Amino acid sequence: MSEAVDNSIEYNPKSVQLYNNIREYAAAGYSKREIAKIFHCGRNTVTKYLNGDYESLCKRDYRSGMDQFYDDIIKELNAGVSRKDVYCHLLKRGYMGKHSAAYDYMNKIIKRENIDIAVYKSSSAEVIQKRKKLQQYDHISRAGIFRFLWMNSDLSKAHCTYIMEHYPKIRQLDICIREFRNIYDQKNMVLLYLFIEKYKLSEIQELSRFAEGLEKDIEAVENSVASPLSNGFVEGTNNKLKMVKRTMYGRCSRQLLEAKLMYRPNV
Repeated sequence: MSEAVDNSIEYNPKSVQLYNNIREYAAAGYSKREIAKIFHCGRNTVTKYLNGDYESLCKRDYRSGMDQFYDDIIKELNAGVSRKDVYCHLLKRGYMGKHSAAYDYMNKIIKRENIDIAVYKSSSAEVIQKRKKLQQYDHISRAGIFRFLWMNSDLSKAHCTYIMEHYPKIRQLDICIREFRNIYDQKNMVLLYLFIEKYKLSEIQELSRFAEGLEKDIEAVENSVASPLSNGFVEGTNNKLKMVKRTMYGRCSRQLLEAKLMYRPNV
C-alpha cells in the first residue's frame, strides 16, 4: 500500500499523518464536520484527503513557483533590474507566491551566478545605464559637505580643492562660517560690525538675510559676543522638557507628566 512509505524523505510527514488520521476517523464513522473540528481544518480539506490520491497529496513538491520564470529572472537581473521590479514583473505574469519566497529564490540565483544586483528604485534601462556610468566617478554626499562646513570633518585635499574651485557659493559659505566663529573666539565687537556690513551686501540671499537679522537684534548679539555667560544650558533643558511632554501627549495623565518634569530636592 502507498501508506507503507510514510517515512520516506520524498513524502511530507504532516501531510501523511493528516491523510492517515482523516481516513481512520472517517472509517470509524465520524462525519466530515466532526473530523474538521478535531484536526482544526476545513471540511474541504477533509473531503480532499478522503477523495484525493495519496501520491499527489503527500509527496513533497520540491519545485518552486519561480522555476517557470527562471530564464526571465536571470535575464532581468543581469540587465540590472532590481529584485523589487523583477518581483513586480512576476506578479503581472501570474506568480502567486509571497514576496519573501521570491527574494530568497532570487538571492540564491544571485549568489550562484555572481550577479551584480541593482539596488535602484527605477528599473528603466536608460536610468540604470546612466547610474552605472556615474559609479566610475568619485562622489561626495551632501551630508559630507555639511559636516565639512559645520563640524570641520575631514575632507581630502583633492575634494576640498575641487569643491572650492567649482562651487563658489560653498566657498563663500565656508568663509562666512569661519569669520562668524572668529568673532566669538576673539570676543571682538568690531569684527561683528564688519561682518554685518559685509554680508548685508552678499549676493547669496540667505547670508544677506542672516546679516540683517543680526542687525535687527544687535543688542542681544552684542551681549552674546561680549559676555562669557550663555543660555545654552537653559535652552537645552527646555528642549528636553518639551521632548518628554510631546512623547507623553495624549497617553499619560497630568500627574505623571508633573512627576517626570518637576524637580523635588526633598524627595
